[in-house]
Amino acid sequence: MFEFEKVCKSYENLSYDERRAILTELSAVILPATTLISGGTEIFELLVLASCAADGRLSVEEYSLFKDATGIDISFDAAKEVVDVAKGKEVREAADLAVDTFGALEPAIKEAMVSFCLCICSADGRIGLRERAFIKKLIK
Repeated sequence: MFEFEKVCKSYENLSYDERRAILTELSAVILPATTLISGGTEIFELLVLASCAADGRLSVEEYSLFKDATGIDISFDAAKEVVDVAKGKEVREAADLAVDTFGALEPAIKEAMVSFCLCICSADGRIGLRERAFIKKLIK
């Protein structure tokens, strides 16, 4: 468990530009895999959405990082509405299933997805208890 805390702290200490660079690298691993699974792109979008909703709210930092990393042009208010709807347990469980599904292709893809989620969750400089619980569930 101590290693998990160290990893969380290292993500919390990243700058915005460092997070964006990491997300770009991780996307190079994840996005090709989305074509190998039916509905893969939508499943990955669900995972990102669950990461944004893991603490129950969408921060400006998460929104900015998400928008910069994905290139999706959506207003903050629209994104906030989507996150508000996605707060439920079902979305977190679907995200866990998504990571496991992609991880069945190759463990490195699961690792990339968990790291992607860590980056999104740490966008505001803090990984809270709910976000940590969400990440731990993805790892298992």
